[in-house]
Order: sequence, then C-alpha cells, then structure tokens
Amino acid sequence: MRISLFYCFNISIFMADIAEIQSEIKAVKFALDSFADYENEEERRNFLRQNFTAVPGLKTYFGFSETELKDALNKLQEKEILLLAQQQVKTQSLMVKICIGEKVQDSLITFTSLKRPLDTVKEEVSKLELLKRGMSLDPYRLVTMKNALVSDFSSVEGQNMLIFHIPEKIVPLSGNEWTDVQLDQLKVLFEDVELNNFFSSAGLSSFQMSARGEALVELLCGVDESLHRKYVPAIDASDDHTAAGAIRASPLLQSPICKALFAARKYAKHESFVDDFVKHLLNKMGFNDGSLYAAPQMRINLFFGETEKMATADVTVIDLLSYARIGVVEDKNWEEMMLKSDSTAQLVAEGIASTQRNEAVGGQKRDAGGNPKGVSEESSSTCSETVYGIRVTGSLFHFYAIQVSPQMHSALRNQTAAATSTTMYRYKSEAGLDFMVKEERDEIILMLSLLQEVATRTGETSPRRNSKLGR
Repeated sequence: MRISLFYCFNISIFMADIAEIQSEIKAVKFALDSFADYENEEERRNFLRQNFTAVPGLKTYFGFSETELKDALNKLQEKEILLLAQQQVKTQSLMVKICIGEKVQDSLITFTSLKRPLDTVKEEVSKLELLKRGMSLDPYRLVTMKNALVSDFSSVEGQNMLIFHIPEKIVPLSGNEWTDVQLDQLKVLFEDVELNNFFSSAGLSSFQMSARGEALVELLCGVDESLHRKYVPAIDASDDHTAAGAIRASPLLQSPICKALFAARKYAKHESFVDDFVKHLLNKMGFNDGSLYAAPQMRINLFFGETEKMATADVTVIDLLSYARIGVVEDKNWEEMMLKSDSTAQLVAEGIASTQRNEAVGGQKRDAGGNPKGVSEESSSTCSETVYGIRVTGSLFHFYAIQVSPQMHSALRNQTAAATSTTMYRYKSEAGLDFMVKEERDEIILMLSLLQEVATRTGETSPRRNSKLGR
C-alpha cells in the first residue's frame, strides 16, 4: 500500500524537535543527491530501507517521486524555521484598559515579540462592540500606567496593565482607576517644599508639635526595624528576644499603633492592617476630637462635567458640623512598599472629589473656564481651598497639599487635557518619611500635629452647612 510522503513527514514533524527535523532534512537532501543513480523502483526501495530506517515516520514508506521528495524537503525546512523562531519569540498576557469616548473596558491581550504592541491592541479593539464602525484608531496611544509610551515588546515586559487612549481626551474614571495618565492630562506637577511653603495657605503662626505629639514621640522612642522581633517571646535566658511577661507589660508593645505595625509587616499582603495602623495613629493625634471625624471608606462623587464617578479614600477627615472635607488618606500594604507602588494619582483624585464636594456644599459655582462665579477677576485665577493628603505605603508616609486650579476644573468639566500646568506641594521629597526611623517618625508626628491644628481651625471657621447638602 502506498503511503503519502506528506502524511509520513507530518507524523515525524508532529513529534520531532529541531534536531530530529535537521536529521530528516539531511537524509532527504542525501536522497535527492543520489536519486539519479537509481533507475528502477526496486533499487529505490532498497535505498530507502538502507538510508531512511532511522528517520521517524519513513520506516514503512517505499516508492516516491523526485517531486514529492523535493516538496517534503521544502515543508521540513519551513517547519524548522518556524520552530527556531518560536524558540526566540516572547509572549506576555496583560490587561489593557481600553478608553474609547466615555466607555472603558478591560481586555486581556497576549503580546508577542514578533509584532508591535500597538498593532496587537488595535487588532483586538477592532473586534469590540464599543468601537463604532469606520472609527479610526490612529489618534490612540498605548502607554503604561506611568504614561510611558509602549513602542516595542521590551516596554511591555514587567508591566501590570497598559492603557489605550487618546492623550487629549480625559475619560471619566473612578479614583481607584487613576494612574499617571490622568495626572499628565491634568498637567499636575509636584514641588518638594519645607514646612513654611507646605502650610502657606493654612495661616499657622508657628510650627510647634502638640503636647499629645510629644507624648507619642516619647512612647514610640523604642520603635525601629526590629519591632517585629520584639513580639517573639524568648525561648531561654540567653535569647535576645523579650520574655512573654515583659511583652504583656510593655506600654510600647501593647500600644495599638505598634501592634498594628507588627501585624502589617507580618501579614504583608493585607492592607487592612495598614488601615488599622493609620486609624489608631490619627485617633492618637486628635483627628477624632471635637467635631472632627476620621471617616473610613467615605465615598465622594467625582464629576467630569455631567458624568459622575466615585472616589473613595481609605480615610477622609471631615468636620461633622460643617461637613468640610479637610484631608484624605490613601494607604497600601507592606508588600506594595517593597514593590515601590505609587498611589499618588488615586490620592489626587480623592482630593479633587473632596474639593468639588466642598464647593458644592458651599454653593460655589464655576464657569466653563473653571473660574468661580461671583468673585473678582483678580481672585478668579486662584486655586480652590487646600485639601491635605497623606499617602501611606507600609511604614512610608508622603504628605501633599492638593489645590485644584481653574485649569483643572475646566479640564475635568470639558473632559479635555488641561492647557496649563498646576503645581501641588509635596513635603520635603519624593522619598517620603519612614515611620520605623526615629528622626523621620518625629517629623511625621510633627506633620500630623500641624494637620490636626489646621483641621480644627478649618472646621471652626467653615460656615454651618445645610444638612441636606452636607451628606
């Protein structure tokens, strides 16, 4: 029975690796070189039995034409090239946030080093229902969450998510979806400043730590990078660890702040322990005194013109009599600190939402250019009142003075990129302050002392608002 040469070679290729294919190519080339020496079919059969018995899939084959042999050689060489290429090809599957108009969709897309990432995304997007027929994708750009242009496969590697959007078009997104893309569209810049500039709009006469702050500095003087080891009881007298009885009797180790810090490091993937650490710290520093309240997970509307989204800070400091949103806190777990995660964009979104809410409750309206109505031309170019933000990642603290300029109000209202930049203050440096380092912890407690004073003053000077508006 005649078995097709193509079928035999396909059997061998299916199971073969590169080395086997190269062996088959060598054998077939030898057969082609020797083919003219064998005039009748019997001689060809003998030749095959002698020379092809080691080639998988050809042991049972005998009787073929020179054309078939050449065709098989071509197919083998194509398969070899393909397998060699596959060994060099890299792939990575990523979530891509596709922003078209006001529609946003997350899609899992597999990228390959053989094709430009932008081309891959465009092919996938063209299949989506949210794309209007005939719509051009040329204005769209593919960027990382840091708003870095994705040009080739190497710029995809190591990313968690990519964004496919029009740079000039602001897509309404909830605060937890904000990245550096939104900050760049709003042209937000950060200036590192010292205390006097950071609190320039707060009207503080001095920068003194409160009495409760001094008491906390004294209580926490023994906190350092070894804190987690102090909670492990000693096994014997020679052990460096503290005895169990001493742990239970220690005012430092029994402090809720330290217990939350210990848990946050031990359970590094759990954000809830960082939430708890921040809660106890703010309470100790007076952010729940009087009419102040450190409200957890408070949802605040974030407006893009008529489109309404949501921003939810981990903590929002409010005054319960005036319902003024004074400060927001965004925190992340210990592991995110080690990975150097950055939630600044989310914090800014929460600060903007708080500003919008304060102005709405206070009856402040703005025109299409973002300027407040009913004020003098000189003051119309000023920013909104300051909302203070704290970003906590593990034990690292970053402090921000968030002011929303008319240009930002206009950009959000019209859903188009801002025309000019807005500078916001960041205390001291991008590196932040580490609560586990005494000198830096003392600075953190000083900042919290001053922010608590500012919050108390803001609450006292804000007019009592209508309870229906002040939700």
